[in-house]
Amino acid sequence: MSKPKLIVIAGPTASGKTDYAIAIAKKFQGEVISADSRTIFQEMNIGTAKPYSDTPPYKGGASGGQSVGIHVLFADKPLLVEGIPHWGFDLVSPNESFTVADFKVYADKKIQEIIKRGKLPILAGGTGLYIKAVVDNLSFTETPPNEELRQSLEKLSNEELLARISDKDSETAETIDTANRRRLLRAVEVIEGTGKPLREQQTAGKQKYDALLLGIQVDRDVLNERIDLRVDQMIGTGLVDEVRVLKEKYDCEVNAMTGIGYRQICAFLSGYMKLSDAIEVIKQDTRHYAKRQLTWFRADERIQWVCSVDEAIDLADKFI
Repeated sequence: MSKPKLIVIAGPTASGKTDYAIAIAKKFQGEVISADSRTIFQEMNIGTAKPYSDTPPYKGGASGGQSVGIHVLFADKPLLVEGIPHWGFDLVSPNESFTVADFKVYADKKIQEIIKRGKLPILAGGTGLYIKAVVDNLSFTETPPNEELRQSLEKLSNEELLARISDKDSETAETIDTANRRRLLRAVEVIEGTGKPLREQQTAGKQKYDALLLGIQVDRDVLNERIDLRVDQMIGTGLVDEVRVLKEKYDCEVNAMTGIGYRQICAFLSGYMKLSDAIEVIKQDTRHYAKRQLTWFRADERIQWVCSVDEAIDLADKFI
């Protein structure tokens, strides 16, 4: 029995993944599942660049305004973007935990539902481990928190945490968000607690899907320009106000608020940084993040790199 087909669209932030996914979905009657570890959070719309939705009252994304979150009125319903159902948004509150294992369970469920409707599932996003978890049917070794170790690690700088990761797991050190303190702490906790690199704690199972992996190739200078423009749009459409509301409701120490864009604006709102400096750091950190995303994806030889939507559609047509 043949495996169900799945199209994967991967690439760095601001590379145009949503546009590619929508084009392929329109051509082949597909539905999109977002593979993004930031858009899963409710109330975080502008800073995570959620796409603009056709479904009122949602006005998220860099091209929209504030949002009350589509989950409030349309529980377990997709975000409609240009008429295409998008899944994987607004799954948890900013102060709730959501792991890659949680995402895999969610994505597998949605893929099966999409297939039952006779549609083509399209997994699109920039979180490499989310994509790998689904494509390679990964299972994960759960490492419980170590409060004693965590207390000693809290005294270290981000640079010192990265050095400890690099000493035992150079691959993770190359791809981890070096400015995301929460992820650095957890990586050290898991690597030193188990004595194994993170990759060795991921077990691949029998693949469930016949997957076509497409990567979006964008010139580095063009990508940097897109990143700068996106950040400027975020600021112009209310990122500071979005972060101010979240800061008052959840504080800046919760998991979700450590992401790029949110932590810098938190620093501004807390008086640690000028707004102009915060904006520049967001752009710089986003460029560094895009570079790490590319490092991750280029290590996967199954990915076919495309430079245009037409090229992606042609490969998808041959695959289907």
